[in-house]
Amino acid sequence: MDMNQYLSMFIDESNDHLQSLNENMMGLEASPDDLSIVQVIFRSAHTLKGMAATMGFEDLASLTHQMENVLDLVRNGKLVMQEFIFDTLFKSLDALEAMVQDITAGGEGKADVTSIVASLQAIVRGEVPSAEGDTPSAAAPIEAETPALLDQFQFSVLEQSIQEGNQVLFIEVSLRKDCQLRAVRAYMVFELLERYGEVVKTFPPVQDIEQEKFDYSFSLYYITQKTAEEMQALIMGVSEIDKVTSLALDVESLSQLGQAAVAATAEAPASEPKRQDIPPPAPQATPATAPKEEAKKAPAKSGNAPSRTIRVDIDRLDVLMNLLSELLIDRVRLEQLASDIQSTELTETVEHMSRVSGDLQDIVMKLRMVPVDTVFNRFPRMIRDLAKSLDKKVDLIITGAETELDRTVVDEIGDPLVHLLRNALDHGVESVSDRIAAGKSETGTIHLRAFHSGNHVFIEIQDDGAGISREKVLKSAIKKGIVTAEQAAAMTDNEAHQLLFAAGFSTAEVISDISGRGVGLDVVKAKISSLGGNVTIYSTPGKGTNFSVQLPLTLSIIAAMLIRLGSEKYAIPLSSIVETGIVSRSQIRSVHGSKMVEFRGSHIPVVSLGAIFDVADYDESEEEETEIVVIRKGDKLAALTVQDFIGQNEIVIKNLGKYLPEIQGISGGTILGDGQVALIIDPNAFIK
Repeated sequence: MDMNQYLSMFIDESNDHLQSLNENMMGLEASPDDLSIVQVIFRSAHTLKGMAATMGFEDLASLTHQMENVLDLVRNGKLVMQEFIFDTLFKSLDALEAMVQDITAGGEGKADVTSIVASLQAIVRGEVPSAEGDTPSAAAPIEAETPALLDQFQFSVLEQSIQEGNQVLFIEVSLRKDCQLRAVRAYMVFELLERYGEVVKTFPPVQDIEQEKFDYSFSLYYITQKTAEEMQALIMGVSEIDKVTSLALDVESLSQLGQAAVAATAEAPASEPKRQDIPPPAPQATPATAPKEEAKKAPAKSGNAPSRTIRVDIDRLDVLMNLLSELLIDRVRLEQLASDIQSTELTETVEHMSRVSGDLQDIVMKLRMVPVDTVFNRFPRMIRDLAKSLDKKVDLIITGAETELDRTVVDEIGDPLVHLLRNALDHGVESVSDRIAAGKSETGTIHLRAFHSGNHVFIEIQDDGAGISREKVLKSAIKKGIVTAEQAAAMTDNEAHQLLFAAGFSTAEVISDISGRGVGLDVVKAKISSLGGNVTIYSTPGKGTNFSVQLPLTLSIIAAMLIRLGSEKYAIPLSSIVETGIVSRSQIRSVHGSKMVEFRGSHIPVVSLGAIFDVADYDESEEEETEIVVIRKGDKLAALTVQDFIGQNEIVIKNLGKYLPEIQGISGGTILGDGQVALIIDPNAFIK
């Protein structure tokens, strides 16, 4: 079997399992008595270990197995979770992530995890760290699990399964003597079995099989709807299998086993637990084992359920989007030609093509949209570790994680958000003593929220910390030569806040691994700008700071209203428009030097696009009436004055290129059906 063809799938699924492990470990830390979470964590770790073993990444599989030993004790009530156990498991997850990253980069997933393994093994032995947290000290030995024969509960499960019409099989599998990876082959067999039914009990114990502490055979009790012959043939299809024996059990043979169990119990010493253990069927000479978990009653699976999802390389979606963009430009051109020619047949054909291409566009857009929780879900663990290292207390509250963004944007926004969150915790949230002295609760709060506004998504990181000190910022900027003292004195608070994004700027007095090296926020601004977005700072001294990141919903296609200003054409994203209308000159009033117009019981600002873009052949002051477009940003409104409405259309967003300077109020351009270029207006730039 060529393992390389499965490498990409292994990396994707490993990352999914690691993320699940991190999330559920955080949940378990909040509710350490919830054993249902432990079961979920155990299953993820078990699956990850099996995949790693199958692919031949032994270090990764070995470390996961050591974690599994700890989790197995917890889920069986033999170990109570404590802080040092959580810390050790989180370190294990970090090591596993590093291994997967190494594999992703073309490595072999090797890592020196000796100290972590030693800590995990010490936990299993019942040892706890000393007061200094260095050397473990002995504690009461932990009772070892000694699975042997089939107990009465498992017997009842098998008996009931037969009565319900399922097949109960006793299967023995023998591997070839030249098999090099016995544990891997065993895992492949059990993965096959789990597709078609449920393993109830195996011999020898699963831990022994996973560590290759068995000869070349193992056996198991199995519930399925397939016949003994069918299962035998399926298992023989696995590589390096020498022999498979599959025996169907009926109620009579199972009853005989039950009588044997009663006899075995009667002969047991009085000091032993009263557990009825049922031996394997007599014809089998040397049984052996390996289930995934303790036996539990569940309906037998009728077959392998077909997968409803597939993984697609993002580059392929980019190619598909580019082709669709060209198709839409040609569609608009065809619609214009059909209108000019006035041919009924051509018009009908173009209309049908428009409907089909519109449906295609919707599907492609939805394929590219993913919720931002694919980025957000990594932050709770990061904040936990960072707060511990800073000796601070903080709650991270996430809202709007279901908000969707284009996959390209989601992939790129992770690192900037990491910088902003680390900055909020390090510079924003005060220490426990400082918060108490300021009359605040000792636990700080960081809000991470996402929401739609028009054709944009806003991601805000807000803390309830000390806020930004204008004096401290300006003093540091002057010291580093970013601004002069004269320039600093003339700056508004907002302009002073923007200095935080200057290259090399930092107010940290002590350089640490978290901040103070003069990198971070300048990188944040550069990355967000490259995505067509921007970041704004709102801060109140003593109350906290809000970093608001504005991002385009998609980088490719939007619905827009085309408008005219003189000989120039512009496009306004339809999702930002509240309504359109006509107002007379007398309705526009001047309030404190700003033009305002009444709209639904309140006054909103009026912005002249002709004046802002300096349109040479259009002067709206000569018009008695003017057409307006009311736009929205969050709960704020504004009215844009225009000359004419051309109509609604689907437009393909084109970047203006790196040779043009950043233009305030313009987010890109588009090619119209007649070949003309129209600039795309960014409505959010006109609402402060």
